[in-house]
Amino acid sequence: MTAEELQNRSELAQNMDYLRQLSPFERTPFEIIRLYAYIARRLRFAQGDFIFRQNQQASRAYLILSGSVVLSVEKSGQTLPLQVLGPMGFFGYMSLLARYDWGLNAQAAAATETLSLDRESFRKILIRFPDQCIEVVDSLVRLRMQRMHEHMETLVKNIKDPGGLAKLESGINL
Repeated sequence: MTAEELQNRSELAQNMDYLRQLSPFERTPFEIIRLYAYIARRLRFAQGDFIFRQNQQASRAYLILSGSVVLSVEKSGQTLPLQVLGPMGFFGYMSLLARYDWGLNAQAAAATETLSLDRESFRKILIRFPDQCIEVVDSLVRLRMQRMHEHMETLVKNIKDPGGLAKLESGINL
């Protein structure tokens, strides 16, 4: 579906379409995806705005609809960029399942619009429809494991390269 076709549909229908494009939601029954789309909120950030900061309580997942977001960590007074995510970048999703503090920053690199799900609402749907939602939970965990393996491969590659670890520590190579 083109961006123009999406714009001509209701926000609820658009939200459903966006969520369906994410692997954790692709097999979710219509009634449940509609509930997730209904509770989802569009959040807009200007370039430079922090979506969240390291050590703040995590409580939302974000799907980038437009713009871009830089994920970074602060270490020894330095900000180290880790990754830049663009449209359809999905991050913060483990906060839907557990309470923890963010281990990194997320900052809008450009004017950015996101679709966001909050943990409390997500859990209400999960509790009300456990049989239909367990696949979403399983998929979120699988997605996290896949990304963890990708990050580990990047680390191993940079450790094997004598100059790679220095680049990694300075945040240049991720």
